[in-house]
Amino acid sequence: MNARELALQVVRYLTNNIVVHVPSYTLRHAWYRRAVGMEIGDGAALKMGLYVYVGGRRRLGRPSISVGDHTVINQQCCLDGRGGLRIGRNVNISPGVWLLTDGHDMHDPFFGETLEPIEIGDFAWLGSRATVLPGVTIGEGAVVAAGATVTKDVPPFTVVGGVPAKPMGTRSRDLRYRVDYRPVLE
Repeated sequence: MNARELALQVVRYLTNNIVVHVPSYTLRHAWYRRAVGMEIGDGAALKMGLYVYVGGRRRLGRPSISVGDHTVINQQCCLDGRGGLRIGRNVNISPGVWLLTDGHDMHDPFFGETLEPIEIGDFAWLGSRATVLPGVTIGEGAVVAAGATVTKDVPPFTVVGGVPAKPMGTRSRDLRYRVDYRPVLE
């Protein structure tokens, strides 16, 4: 193991076992920005108890994880930035959501790793315990029902649910709200 790999393991350990339990947005966000290399927008709230995977490398000059303005990511979520993760503005990610950008090719005799980005559009809402798999784009204003497993792209303003997720309806295109949820000690 070289020095860079060791440093990355130390950052992952500190991030996921210590920093995520610090009851201060200011301190956690500072660590995420400086040590992990995340981009976090104004008014965004990454709550305590996240699990963050990072690969320690920027792709095409972009951070591995980018979170837009006024987005809330609740407790017990898994943010996998190894393949690239971009979350838009005013997105609500409910507790327990997993966003996975890394996988393996089950047909590869060496179980090769596959990295594919996830993109989540502005005003999207992901329900509790939803899972989004590598390579998926969730469109602007889309809703993913609680417990859904998203394996394919979700068009803008579409509501999906189930395993695998399938369209269930549509959402209003007139979305004007701004997510401003940031309790003092979470």
